[in-house]
Amino acid sequence: MKVNISNIIVSINKNQEKEIYKELEKNGISRDNIENLKYLKKSIDSRKKNDIKFIYTLEISLKKNINLEKYSKLSLAKDESYDKRVALYPQREVAVVGTGPAGLFSALRLAELGYIPIVFERGEEVDKRNMTTDNFIKTSILNPNSNIQFGEGGAGTYSDGKLNTRIKSEYIEKVFKEFIECGAQEEIFWNYKPHIGTDVLRIVVKNLREKIKSLGGKFYFSSLVEDIEVKNNEIKSLKILEVDSGKRYNYDIDKVIFAIGHSSRDTYKMLYSKGIAMENKPFAIGVRIEHLRKDIDKMQYGEAVSNPLLEAATYNMAFNNKKETRGTFSFCMCPGGEIVNASSEMGASLVNGMSYSTRNGKFSNSAIVVGVSERDYGSQIFSGMYLQEELEKKNYEIVGNYGAIYQNVIDFMKNQKTSFEIESSYKMKLFSYDINNFFPDYIRRNLHSAFENWSKNKLFISNKVNLIGPETRTSAPVKILRDLKGESISIKGIFPIGEGAGYAGGIMSAAVDGIKIVDLAFSKKIV
Repeated sequence: MKVNISNIIVSINKNQEKEIYKELEKNGISRDNIENLKYLKKSIDSRKKNDIKFIYTLEISLKKNINLEKYSKLSLAKDESYDKRVALYPQREVAVVGTGPAGLFSALRLAELGYIPIVFERGEEVDKRNMTTDNFIKTSILNPNSNIQFGEGGAGTYSDGKLNTRIKSEYIEKVFKEFIECGAQEEIFWNYKPHIGTDVLRIVVKNLREKIKSLGGKFYFSSLVEDIEVKNNEIKSLKILEVDSGKRYNYDIDKVIFAIGHSSRDTYKMLYSKGIAMENKPFAIGVRIEHLRKDIDKMQYGEAVSNPLLEAATYNMAFNNKKETRGTFSFCMCPGGEIVNASSEMGASLVNGMSYSTRNGKFSNSAIVVGVSERDYGSQIFSGMYLQEELEKKNYEIVGNYGAIYQNVIDFMKNQKTSFEIESSYKMKLFSYDINNFFPDYIRRNLHSAFENWSKNKLFISNKVNLIGPETRTSAPVKILRDLKGESISIKGIFPIGEGAGYAGGIMSAAVDGIKIVDLAFSKKIV
């Protein structure tokens, strides 16, 4: 018998295991009747800083059945059952363009079904990519095809590796299991805000690649899909550029999954020129805000900050400007993390955030971004993308290199340039600049309003807090239109998926989208 027990609340000042077993005894589960205990969820309640608690949900395999009707916290565990599926076109090749979460998990699903996924990635495999990005930080010599945006694992490889998501899907558990099998921490399965960290992600994506290869998949790195051949509104082949050699060749294929990232601007333009239907979509632009990690931990945990059970603290901030019907919010918060240069185009510079699995860096950072849409940047296709490009080029010109502009948050609120150098996790060139003069007025104005609204929190807004920017690539600026089975509405045989296609907003939702579309378009249920 398997049962679930929820809402076990334990103070962080008590022995967690001892208190959990006490609660189990109260609910009719004796220790000697437990065959196996599995954590389903662990969350934290830090609303009362002097009484922080962990909240657990557990699944317990029992040796002997018990009467559940006596105990309100207990419920019968549901056995997970999934529809069995078979391939519609077994043993056929299917091209996958991109090795971010959507691309890797679509390739894995194809291989599991018996297809032969042919995976093209413009960037390098992860070990080479890591050396290339390290070299960029040291020398400011950018490889436009292999960087923090492009390469094995996608942009998510250089991130916090957050796996929390708002979507509901039968595929979420599978994604977690695959990550753990490929080297991720087991606690991602039950932690209330699961994350992997960029150091572990590099191992995970490499192992995931090897698993796909063991099932028959093939990978071609440093291979840019430069063009496509379309006849009678059906895809016929891909034109591949081998980045290192400069060699070009055609790869005949009639089924292609495009799992491009949201920075693949050249691919967007190429697909649109071939008749692929797209539309602009909203996204957000702003800056990174950087605090000392100890201040954010103190802000969230109060006097309990030194408790060893507590991890580096996270936060969510939001401000709604009702007059403009516009939101300003925190995004991609990286506790104990770093601000990094996320450039992928020559002569254009921007920032992003990442953290390692331990989250033990001196600083914590997050994007603070303002929502933008067609009412701001115009209705022509790619107008939003051109706004991103304009700001990234402006930053490069101001700094004179692949660096970043900075300003103390109090100076920003006072409309004055910061006169001193700042300490930061950012490892490339920093240039003091009045950010009030950088963004369009609606972004500047809403950043001001948000910071004023949050200024009553003296740990969040103070003269120890700095802004570094710009943060321009929060999500895709366009959506590639597809039907209910994931196929392009204009070109047969093309399946746009993931964050870059406008259908996901992070690692988990992109991975889920990759699996889902393969199941919808390339398989059928066994009745």
